[in-house]
Amino acid sequence: MIPTSLLLAIGLVGSLVMFAGDMLLYFTSGAYDMDGTLGPYARIMRDLPEGRVRLGGLLGPVAAFLYIFGFAGLPALAAGELSWLMWAVAALLSFALICGGAYHAQYPYLAIAARSEDGSAVERVAGTIMVLQRMATVPMYVAFVLLGVLIVAGRTVLPPWAVALTPLVTSFLGFAWLHAPQPARCVLFGGWSNLVFTIMFAALIALAP
Repeated sequence: MIPTSLLLAIGLVGSLVMFAGDMLLYFTSGAYDMDGTLGPYARIMRDLPEGRVRLGGLLGPVAAFLYIFGFAGLPALAAGELSWLMWAVAALLSFALICGGAYHAQYPYLAIAARSEDGSAVERVAGTIMVLQRMATVPMYVAFVLLGVLIVAGRTVLPPWAVALTPLVTSFLGFAWLHAPQPARCVLFGGWSNLVFTIMFAALIALAP
């Protein structure tokens, strides 16, 4: 049986791999002004080397695979009644990150469409990516809430204050990073959806008995 600490460490590596994929896909020291669409990302990736964008997309499924190992360690942290809910958290997060890996793999096609200067192609590819993002969003946030409630209610081996280190709380910092200067804004806001998991896994490794 794989030790819980090792599973959580693999999940931490997965979060860093996905973060690296984000940075390969769209890190820029230039303009990074998000408007709620994938248009700004398409414009950034259009001018990046094709090999870099391809590698960034390929890291998505690899990272998702590693993430699942990390989430498999969560049920071992449950305590008392309702421990089965931690299995639900792990399953919901796994589904969300599988969707995340899938839409990361679509970004190179968005770059290809942007280079072709075919606006309709960009919109079609972006539409597919947005569907996958929406598929990930609901189960992910349900899992965040469940995990937070379980920690605060004492249904895990973690101290209640550890909820502050979970994505339920740290995700809100993403709004602050929108006001950071460039290129810090691109790194922090652009990669925050994975860095919240880096923080979570590091905290779980440190706090779990």
